[in-house]
Amino acid sequence: MSLRGRFILSHILPVLLIMPLIGVVLIYLLETQVLLQDLSSNLTQQAVIIGAMTNGRPDIWRDDAQAAAFLTQLQNQLNSDITLLAPSGVPLAEGPNDAADPEPTPDINSLTAGRSQVVITYSLDEQSATIFVPVVDVNNQLIGIVQVSDTLQSVANSFSPVARFVLLVMGAGLLVSMLIGLLLALRLEKPIGAVATAVTDIANGRRTDAIPETGTRETKEMARSVNLLAARLRELEDTRQRLLANLVHELGRPLGALKAAVNVLREGAGDDPALRAEFLEGMDNTISHMEPLLDDLARLHGQILGNITLHRQAIRLGEWLPPLLLPWRAAAQEKSLEWHSEIPDTLPPIAIDPDRIAQAVGNLVSNAIKYTPAGGRVAVTAGETETAVWLQVQDTGPGIDPDEQAHIFEPFYRSSRQRRFPQGLGLGLTIAKEIVVGHNGRLTLDSTPGQGSTFTIHLPK
Repeated sequence: MSLRGRFILSHILPVLLIMPLIGVVLIYLLETQVLLQDLSSNLTQQAVIIGAMTNGRPDIWRDDAQAAAFLTQLQNQLNSDITLLAPSGVPLAEGPNDAADPEPTPDINSLTAGRSQVVITYSLDEQSATIFVPVVDVNNQLIGIVQVSDTLQSVANSFSPVARFVLLVMGAGLLVSMLIGLLLALRLEKPIGAVATAVTDIANGRRTDAIPETGTRETKEMARSVNLLAARLRELEDTRQRLLANLVHELGRPLGALKAAVNVLREGAGDDPALRAEFLEGMDNTISHMEPLLDDLARLHGQILGNITLHRQAIRLGEWLPPLLLPWRAAAQEKSLEWHSEIPDTLPPIAIDPDRIAQAVGNLVSNAIKYTPAGGRVAVTAGETETAVWLQVQDTGPGIDPDEQAHIFEPFYRSSRQRRFPQGLGLGLTIAKEIVVGHNGRLTLDSTPGQGSTFTIHLPK
């Protein structure tokens, strides 16, 4: 059965079971609590009238024939089952017995005291009422008992319109409930069906548009999760395409140069020792320029597999960091950048892997120098808080747009403003962040477009 069918059945089935049961119980209560009470009241009135009619004819209670003749006259006028009883409860005359068997037994003591008696009998197939009314003489002595009995069937005709109305209301309620249940089931199935379709499309590799986040709180959360999953998969696919494009660019250009140099050497240029040495030196430089790219890919692969091993040492940044920055200061000055560094000697020792942290700092400083135009400023500073030591790399480059800052640490991410493939694969910041996180630290970014960027490494003491 489909999800829609199950939802429809789950909404309608309880109504189909409960509504008829409620109708049956309601009709039964009306019959037993209303009709039987009304029936007993009518029978009591009849018995009192019959008892009053016998007050002037005491012979009825002494002569069975007189009692039978009197009863025959009454039976022609009344539909109830009437029985005349002696004071001892023995029948003197009785009409056709339509009451349920066995006959109720009167309470003689209660009747002798002048109190009427009402007996209502319940059974699965029939309900009946029997009334016993005492008849007394002028001396208030019990001279006879009038018994009047009847079943509920005799007043059923008067109840038929009420029963039909109850059944009609029940049927209308059942129909409305089924329609409401159907609408609710379809409304609940629609967002879940949309989620199921989207998941199927994702599993089959088809791109899917964002599905509406409608319905209950749970279906909204489910739709939102599927939308996030689809967006993440699209980002991964875009990343894969950028990786391939960058690899083609970064590897194709130097390999093309190497192949051209090899062809020149084959065609006879290798006979000239000076020319051969020049070509070989150029080929060696090209290969050397490719090594950082391969190293970045190898490091990223190791981080993804969880193969990073840190060799921690107690390092004083005030002694360790300044010599590390000397080559970068030279690179900045060569590009006509203003260089500033402030590394206090009082920084406490921290347990780090110096080679890994040097790589992270180098990636940050390299980017700062690369993206800061001539005449700009690059600053490297350090300090401490109560719980951490921080290293900060600040530049006056173009800055990073707010919508790109959330993606800047993703592998292979390149700014959408780039109009050509830049050098590298966009792995420097990714690797730097992974190294810092591996030290239980944080790498944060503060950037304003047009005013530069500030990257801060926070390392716990």
